Amino acid sequence: MCGSVKASRPVTKTQMNFDDELTNEQRLRFAAKANLVQAKREEREAANKRWAAKQKSKKPQKFSFFAWLKRVLA
Repeated sequence: MCGSVKASRPVTKTQMNFDDELTNEQRLRFAAKANLVQAKREEREAANKRWAAKQKSKKPQKFSFFAWLKRVLA
């Protein structure tokens, strides 16, 4: 979408890893935050699944005309 010209050849410079510039204290703090976020995400997904299951069970069943007629005649 961007109108700037891009080079078609591959980039030759090496990429640095994110971890290379962090101290041990920064790594531990980052890992603790990442673990907390992951735990919250799992809790949220579990709550969403419970909510969806609860909503699905409350949903009234819709019968077509033929299903209703079959039920009445039976």
